[in-house]
Amino acid sequence: MSKPSWLSNKFILIVIWIIAIAIRIYGANTPAQYYDMGTFEAWSRSFWVHGPSSFFNSVWSDYLPLPILSFAPISLLSDFLHIPFSLVFKLLHLFVELILIYFVGRSLPRQHKLLISFLLLLSPALIGDTSFWGQVDTIPALLGLLSLTTLVSSGSIWSAIFLGLAVAYKPIMILIAPVLWILVIQKGHKFRLPLISAGVFLASGIPTGGWNFFSHLLSRAVEQSGTYPYLTINAFNLWSLVPNMSWIADSTTVFNLSGRNLGYLLFIATIMIILLRWRKRKFSADQAPRVAASILIMFFVFTTRMHERHLLFGLPFLALATLYESWLIVPLILLTLTFSFNLWGAYFWVSHNQTWPYDSSVISLISWVTFLTSLVLVFIGDFQVFWQKMKNIIRKNIILIGILFLATFLRFTNLAYPPTYIFDEVYHAFTAREYLHNHIEAWEWWTTPPKDVAYEWTHPPVAKYGMVVGMLLFGENSFGWRVGSATFGVISIFGLYLLVISLTKSKTIALLSAFLVSIEGLHLSQSRIAMNDIYMLCFFIWSLYLAVKSRWKYAAILYGLALASKWSALYGIVPLAIIYLQSQQFKFNSLILFRYSLFFVRYSLIALSVYVLTFAPFILAGHTWAQWWELHRQMWYYHTHLVATHGYQSTPLQWLFDVRPVWYFVKYLEGHISNIYVLGNPAILWLGLVALVVQTKKLLNIQYSLFVILFLIFTVPWFFSPRIMFFYHYLPSSVFLSVVLASCLNSISKKSIFFILVLCSLSFIIIAPMLYGLPMSTHYWEVFFKFIPSWK
Repeated sequence: MSKPSWLSNKFILIVIWIIAIAIRIYGANTPAQYYDMGTFEAWSRSFWVHGPSSFFNSVWSDYLPLPILSFAPISLLSDFLHIPFSLVFKLLHLFVELILIYFVGRSLPRQHKLLISFLLLLSPALIGDTSFWGQVDTIPALLGLLSLTTLVSSGSIWSAIFLGLAVAYKPIMILIAPVLWILVIQKGHKFRLPLISAGVFLASGIPTGGWNFFSHLLSRAVEQSGTYPYLTINAFNLWSLVPNMSWIADSTTVFNLSGRNLGYLLFIATIMIILLRWRKRKFSADQAPRVAASILIMFFVFTTRMHERHLLFGLPFLALATLYESWLIVPLILLTLTFSFNLWGAYFWVSHNQTWPYDSSVISLISWVTFLTSLVLVFIGDFQVFWQKMKNIIRKNIILIGILFLATFLRFTNLAYPPTYIFDEVYHAFTAREYLHNHIEAWEWWTTPPKDVAYEWTHPPVAKYGMVVGMLLFGENSFGWRVGSATFGVISIFGLYLLVISLTKSKTIALLSAFLVSIEGLHLSQSRIAMNDIYMLCFFIWSLYLAVKSRWKYAAILYGLALASKWSALYGIVPLAIIYLQSQQFKFNSLILFRYSLFFVRYSLIALSVYVLTFAPFILAGHTWAQWWELHRQMWYYHTHLVATHGYQSTPLQWLFDVRPVWYFVKYLEGHISNIYVLGNPAILWLGLVALVVQTKKLLNIQYSLFVILFLIFTVPWFFSPRIMFFYHYLPSSVFLSVVLASCLNSISKKSIFFILVLCSLSFIIIAPMLYGLPMSTHYWEVFFKFIPSWK
């Protein structure tokens, strides 16, 4: 049986080789990327004019010596054969590419030879880069791949030679050295690979650098890394998620952190994750190709100064990884497609006066596919295990997932409308945009703001950081500065579900709570505007959940972030203390009180440290700690002495009955008006008050009384506030009141629950035009406001 199978595989392999060669020869006869090819030809001819030792002193080149040495004979051969330089260049390099693919296949077990040959020989990425574009990236990539396969199959000497050649051709290949070194250490040869590969690399500098080869290679590497200092050089990666980011200097800073340094930080953090995951698998050789692929791909995704072709270096390793984990064929296909689109787009860009064949939104989409696929490659270990877990989670939580989808849909639908600032976005979103542009005046209470906007220094900065991230990812537009609020709104609902189910042990109450908050107008409105309330609420809810789970360190961190979003999180100290004391059975003696005090001091210091660290950009912008303290004094003075009035101000008593919303936006159209209000769902808030009264008997039950305390602690202090107040201050209270209502519903019949949920849903539908700014006829608004005039 083995002979026919072998013959069949051999025949298929021959067919693949014939097709691969034919495609490459066809590609070699097409026009190359003329700028690169012209440069290579100029280098090749200049090499003979100036000689090896004087080449780099006479001609600008950002390449290392080895590729220059390989280019040099091509001009002579071209002249001798009277064949265009580009054709000779392509044919020679595709010939080397085919040889390397052959040896890669030969170094693998027979059962893997056919598949890896197919994946490499017919790879659109390799073919496009070498045969059509006319570049040389496949050579070092395949040399690196051959270094890995020979190390596993035969030993470290040839592996070291191939690695040295790969790095000498393209320094980026040094990134796979740690993977190979770890495998060598596993084999017991600690220094053979690094010493031999370093020797090969250094030897490549002798023909052009002589005995000064070390400093010569170092200067060449510095020259190469210093060219094109931009966020992205036509590469569809992290830096092109937002359209039109190519050719922006990577020294551009946000919060005094340059794009280049941020890219390196993200890459290093990812490398640590990749290596730690590999360590858990005991540095298995089968995982090495995936690890190497992940490192090279994430280098392309995160770091700056990437060209469109630099994703290619990781693809051959990813192709090899599919032999051991078949599901990796999916990210391989996706990344090959995005690479091909990127390569063709950049080729078109060069050939058509720097215009793209795609719309900027298409470039952004391709970049997102590359970015998200790369994250999947790094963070999902065994896809089958992951998928099985996901199926189990979906099967067990289908209602919750439906609620979260509903919440997401309601919060993201037409989120960018209106495209201008609404209400306090003139403070929060404007200041976030100032942060984005490193305008330090945004921190300074003494600076006079531009007309019609104001610097928002009266609250801590974390929420504004969220807006900055949104704008970095989606552009400096209304969607960008609101997307953080919408995201945190959905995450807060999920956190509330976990909190409720952890406390009450009732999935029904948790689901009812999540659904009610999903359609609660106050929560929805604040999730669709760039303000800080929803950020504070989200961090605080998750802090409560982690406290209930006795994960106090993380609870303290999140509480610090809540406090760094809005000072009203201070009220949350009381319920957090209750959670802790309840977990300790509320015992008292001198020793226990001392332990309680130490606990309070420890986690208060964690939360306070997090809070202070969030002001790092303030200090890095050149401000002093004395100014930091004065900023807080100014913030306190502002909130305790604000005597301004507003047409839509309200009192806590009015909040309870949902009678005075805040008018955020209006647009007058012909016969129609578009209004946006922050308005609670009256059915939920009114029934919540009823539930609060009828369930007084449950107050002795901590699982219920905690939510009553949360409602009261975020409501009652406002009755004594000296400053102007607005309905959106009721946001945390409305959320915890929804839980109280859900608890009450759990004690009545299913028919009654269904009736009340329908009532709440109808109430939401009725007020939806006020939440979304739907253009409605003037007659509609006149009739609507007749029922409750105070809503107008």
